[in-house]
Amino acid sequence: MPQHSCREFLPTTPCPKMVNLPDSLYEDYTRCMVNFPSVSDSSPTMRMIIKWIDDLHNMIPSTVDFALENLTIHRKKFEILPRLLWKSRCTVAMMLQEIMKIYPHTSRPVYSQNRMHHRVYNILLLFQCITHYPDTRNGFITADMPYYFYPLMDINLTDKPLECLRLGALGVIAHMLKPPVDVAVVLYLVNTNCLQHCTKAIEIGSTESKTLAVFIFNKILSTAEGLQYCCVLPDRFFLIDGFLKKLLVYLATMATPSPSLFNLVVGCYAKLSNKPRARRGLRRYIPVLLFNGTFAGLLAEDPVAERYRQELIRNLEMK
Repeated sequence: MPQHSCREFLPTTPCPKMVNLPDSLYEDYTRCMVNFPSVSDSSPTMRMIIKWIDDLHNMIPSTVDFALENLTIHRKKFEILPRLLWKSRCTVAMMLQEIMKIYPHTSRPVYSQNRMHHRVYNILLLFQCITHYPDTRNGFITADMPYYFYPLMDINLTDKPLECLRLGALGVIAHMLKPPVDVAVVLYLVNTNCLQHCTKAIEIGSTESKTLAVFIFNKILSTAEGLQYCCVLPDRFFLIDGFLKKLLVYLATMATPSPSLFNLVVGCYAKLSNKPRARRGLRRYIPVLLFNGTFAGLLAEDPVAERYRQELIRNLEMK
């Protein structure tokens, strides 16, 4: 495989391989506990960043892995990194190819992290950078790239290496919803059934995966367009309401309930209650656990969550 220099920036059109693509966020949750080889901890120069991007096209796997790990560790230090990744010739295509290679390995148990899982997890972290910044996020959506990440969100197993992949993929989508939330992003996600792809995270995922999934719900519901989409059909409302009730049950069974997850769930209910049709559904199928004292401790420690709950109560009392 020939090496391609990331200095060879493309103008506005993607690499030929990319043409035929298919038709304060909770960033700490995307740092899974995996053991990586020793990498550079010192602040890299721009020359080093460019060298590592070039190395992603190297034929030696260890060189590629070393470059990926360094780029992910230092990804927050260079705001230009997403643009370098996006515009360097065929780099994004290579990253997507690595993601597709993992698909066949997500349907059977994995008992230990291997090089392939390390590599894809690091690639997911780099894609989070790409979806975090508006200029690269827009190209990401135009190319319909979220479709590559939905299969990882749909993983039906809970082995730690696979859970890391689910978490990383959820983080890619969550970074698309960086405030201020772009309505175009919300419409794209709901029209590509993103909410349904959060199902496995809510049903069997870790607390961190559940938190990212409900963060996505919360941001979609924070826009008028997203709220309208979620409430216009009864099936959509009951899907979301069912997810939120499952999360409340999950929180109630935790020895130490997650304040972040709880805050997001209550916030979703408050946003839903602003829609008359959703209010009628919530009155009929009230989230009892929010009103019977189960979460009194959490509410006492989180004034924002309590404010959401009071908003929910006021809206439910409206005629």
